[in-house]
Amino acid sequence: MKPILLAIALVTCVTPAVFAQTKGRIGVGAGFNVNATTDDEVGLEKGVGVLVRLTPHPGWGAAGSFNWFKADLSNPSGSSGDFASLRTRLLMGGVSYAIGQDRLLTSFSVVVGPSFNSTQFDDRFVQSGVVAIDTNTSFALRGGVGLNYTLRPRVAVAGFGGYLINRPDIVYRDALGREFHDRWQADAVVLAVGVVYSFF
Repeated sequence: MKPILLAIALVTCVTPAVFAQTKGRIGVGAGFNVNATTDDEVGLEKGVGVLVRLTPHPGWGAAGSFNWFKADLSNPSGSSGDFASLRTRLLMGGVSYAIGQDRLLTSFSVVVGPSFNSTQFDDRFVQSGVVAIDTNTSFALRGGVGLNYTLRPRVAVAGFGGYLINRPDIVYRDALGREFHDRWQADAVVLAVGVVYSFF
């Protein structure tokens, strides 16, 4: 997180006083992401990652999201030891509407699409007998608000906050033959901030 904040500070110091909105169509950069899952049995995920987005411009426009993350799952037996993890690979598209002038734009967006999910046991999970965990591809919906602050003609600070609805069907079969369905949800509060460079 510190290198990202330092980069923002350095670019800001050499920025002219007035700019229009960020040029270009597609922004690529790095930022700090948080996926704060709302299910107590699904862990929080945070860290530095790649930011890819469609550069906002005033009015209506397209919106997209590649909201990928991995979260630890809690064992339904109540054990606090290592159990399994859920990976989600979302590919979503939708619409946005941006307002503002000069450097700062605020955009409101809604995106939908498939979430390609997978689950696997942690390597340290001690298995006694035959156990299995499976999940399906689900349909996800995310609404949110984004901020775009232009630092240079093609460089901007990007921020986002939103809520993701994603409820894959996860089936866990334990060594006693019991099955657990619909135990875990991948709904999350999504937060991100970073620096992006716009191309094209």
